[in-house]
Amino acid sequence: MKKVLILLLISSFLLSCNKDFLKEETFGLIRPADFFKTTNDLEKCVNALYSNGNLMYNTSSSLVSSMGGDDITTQAGGNKAGYLQFDVFNAQDNNDRLGDSWKGAYSTIKQSNVIITNINSFTDPKDQPEMVENLKKRAMGQAHFFRALAYFNLVRIFGEVPIVIDLSIDYNVKKAPFADIYALIIADLTKAETLLPVNYNTATNASALEKATAYARPTVGSTKALMASVYLSMAGYPLKDASKYALAAQKAKEVIDNEGVYGYMLLTNYGDLWKHGNSINKETVFGCYYNQTAGNWSDGGTVANGNMNGPLSFFPENFGGWSDAFAELTFFNEFPEGPRKDATFLTFGQKTPTSPVITWKDFSHSRPHFAKYIDVPGFNPLNMGAFIDWWSARSVQVIRYAEVLLVYAEAQARTGAPDALAYASLNRVRSRAGLADAPTGLSGAAFADLVVTERKWEFAGLEPCTRWYDMVRTETVESATAKRHPTEIPIVNQPTKARYFSPIPQADRLLNPNL
Repeated sequence: MKKVLILLLISSFLLSCNKDFLKEETFGLIRPADFFKTTNDLEKCVNALYSNGNLMYNTSSSLVSSMGGDDITTQAGGNKAGYLQFDVFNAQDNNDRLGDSWKGAYSTIKQSNVIITNINSFTDPKDQPEMVENLKKRAMGQAHFFRALAYFNLVRIFGEVPIVIDLSIDYNVKKAPFADIYALIIADLTKAETLLPVNYNTATNASALEKATAYARPTVGSTKALMASVYLSMAGYPLKDASKYALAAQKAKEVIDNEGVYGYMLLTNYGDLWKHGNSINKETVFGCYYNQTAGNWSDGGTVANGNMNGPLSFFPENFGGWSDAFAELTFFNEFPEGPRKDATFLTFGQKTPTSPVITWKDFSHSRPHFAKYIDVPGFNPLNMGAFIDWWSARSVQVIRYAEVLLVYAEAQARTGAPDALAYASLNRVRSRAGLADAPTGLSGAAFADLVVTERKWEFAGLEPCTRWYDMVRTETVESATAKRHPTEIPIVNQPTKARYFSPIPQADRLLNPNL
């Protein structure tokens, strides 16, 4: 647990989520007694919170457990062994890819705890008391939001994990039950909901930095949206608390009913979500933003600035990519035709403008690749051999408005029957994808199954709202895997509930035998 519990001393180690957060630099060891004093110190703490939050999503390894999904696969051999273990249900605790999921989440939790634990220490006689209190209130809201998000990732990836809510170090801490972890997540989000603003641009005493980076910060709307997804997860496996469906529908409806107030909408064209010039958009309820030019990978403090979750991770090797992950054939073949499929997959490419165009069957692994994160400055499908940097400023949409709509549709249906809003919410997503409206008169169960299938297509690939999480909560891992195409790499172990959750990394288990 040493890696989990040692305190990250704020922005000494990490800068922030995007270039607007990169104005403050601190070097050397900082003692808490000397640091947690002014609102400027508080701002640095919040900046570091975003840096740690970015680490949860800035590599394909961050969601390596999602390789168990029926939408995505990988190659054999080389440095892909860590991905392949999850794809064939043979994950080991010494998996070289597993640590990113663990460390990114617990780093975020530690930085959240730094703010929550020290919040009463921040004062500044130069500032008005009201301003100080408003800044502290919003800082606390952001800390509770990020801690909830981190634990939500951990409990869906690893299952039962230790709960750490202070700055103490305990090498014998035990794993907490699922119910306790989810209770903490809901408690954190409930607090965040009362502390965060609707919009930082109109928040009382908002700082210039808060206003400039309002698009990157959680709000009341994004907190409600995350809470809706948490309740939906609690209603499924392993808690299977069906009473949470009503709460999921309630929270999602609060967002939908106020979409104009919060500024959310579905983009008209699905493909626009993945254009590099459209990283800040109204469908992103909450996202992580990167700037890879703000430092380099080896300088010891800017790892979180760049996003290695695209483009090369999903780029075919024919054109200089890494082919970390690509589509399973059954999934691709069953994917409904239309603009969403066209935007989801890369199915052809040209190495140079004078080279022949090749289709996915001639890609290195004869599989369509995912196109969602490969559009970066310099990318051209007709000149794919041109140099593209190995990390990027690609944003990651952690929560999309499409997810809010589909959470409501499914949760409402599972409370008994779909209502008019459930149909309207589902059909908004289907219409954009070029699909007909859902059949009317469906039972609650049939409608909910249709929504889960819609989520399957909408969030294909390594989006944070990953297909794997849906397969686990709906207990359909086994049935979905049974449709695996015979040309895929054979699975090693038949999927069972014993393999739904990832092993805790070996290094931490050696430090703490209770893990």
